[in-house]
Amino acid sequence: MKTRLITIHKNINQALTTKRGNKMGYAVSYKRSGRPTSRRAKRQSPANKAQRTKDMKNAIRWNVAQLEHDTTGTDSIERGMVCKLLHLGKIAPTADPTGDHVLQQLISEGYVQRPRKRAGVQVFDRADLLTSLKAYAGVC
Repeated sequence: MKTRLITIHKNINQALTTKRGNKMGYAVSYKRSGRPTSRRAKRQSPANKAQRTKDMKNAIRWNVAQLEHDTTGTDSIERGMVCKLLHLGKIAPTADPTGDHVLQQLISEGYVQRPRKRAGVQVFDRADLLTSLKAYAGVC
């Protein structure tokens, strides 16, 4: 009687798992579901993306002259100093108080060249950074 129940349960389990696509008879499907791995871009609506882009351009437009003035006489600028002088932390103060994510977004989208490491510190070339930021923000 006990073996009959075991075989019945095994057959039911196999029937259920073959419906899910499992061939080995496991109750759980280990295949990745159809949803993408990155959910952040799906959560963000196009209106929010456009507003974020406007905020980024405005922050750069308003503060690029101060960045240019404060870094006169240097050939390179540290990554943290760029975030502070451009006030990138004001774009999303709760999610990104330092503004590093905004700068990383500009780098990943190709508007700003990647920084080089000098003695373990990420450093931007001043001339390249200023020209690319001015081109992105539309400043002459």
